[in-house]
Amino acid sequence: MNTAGPLGSFIKQHLELRRSLGFILHNAEYALADFDRYLARSFPNTKAVTRTMITGYLQTLSCLDVTTLHDRIIHLRQFCRFLFQLDPENYIPERNLVPPAHPTRHPHIYTEEETKKVIGAALTLPPPDSLRPDTYATLLSLLWVSGIRIGEALRLNLEDVDAERGVLHIRQSKFYKSRLVPLSSSSILALEEYRERRSTYGHDERSEASFFVNERGKRCNYSTVRSTFRFLSRQLGLKTIQGRDPRLHDFRHTFATRYLNRIYHAGKNPGAALPLLATYLGHANITNTQTYLHPSFSLLEKSGQSFHGYARGGAHEGK
Repeated sequence: MNTAGPLGSFIKQHLELRRSLGFILHNAEYALADFDRYLARSFPNTKAVTRTMITGYLQTLSCLDVTTLHDRIIHLRQFCRFLFQLDPENYIPERNLVPPAHPTRHPHIYTEEETKKVIGAALTLPPPDSLRPDTYATLLSLLWVSGIRIGEALRLNLEDVDAERGVLHIRQSKFYKSRLVPLSSSSILALEEYRERRSTYGHDERSEASFFVNERGKRCNYSTVRSTFRFLSRQLGLKTIQGRDPRLHDFRHTFATRYLNRIYHAGKNPGAALPLLATYLGHANITNTQTYLHPSFSLLEKSGQSFHGYARGGAHEGK
């Protein structure tokens, strides 16, 4: 990108830091380059971002729709947080500087404790002495450890759980693609134990039979599973940061985010590992995978601290 503006070098450092976490950031690069061009015209000698600069820049974007404006303010806030770590004189813009947009649903990132609680609650489902508690507990556990879509889990047949090879065969999923999903030995063992309990109830054991079955021995229905999960989450008082009921699909977001955390804390390059995650999740490209990554503030803070020395060095060189 063109770094002719007064904060261009800091923008490059900021993007480099976030890309080290696996983000693509094409839109962020465009937005911040536009902001830097505005500073070059109006505040060519600035060393820090002020509220006047932000509000003046936003006034030049009056032709944009509300959604795009919110994207711009998000990119600016992230960049200004980065600058604030280097110099507290930098201003971090408030979200309400732009008109309110339609609320975006934020995924709920389940903690391990929350997941254990909801699986434990599933094991108490009625009727007693039925397969139903085991079905829901195993299904939720699979979503936690694999990150597969709920629809993919419900479409599994007995032949799709390959205990010998330790993989799931996901057939004709989104965009009519199929893939193999490897699982840990403990996860495969749990699926085999469920299959054995399933057989004691006399359900269909042909290879093409549904793996997860309801009380009538039929394939579990998504709407029923969703409503049952909502009952369990409300029973436990689980809510998203927006006060909504968490979703089954949020387990997929949680899996991808946990993967990012493990990769980063292991000292590996997230950018190199991201294509593997994209393949595992069944995404056509890395951009789709990026929407599932929600690094915690502590992770961003840690990565910022590790980048701090390099960034400070760049700052001194520019003064």
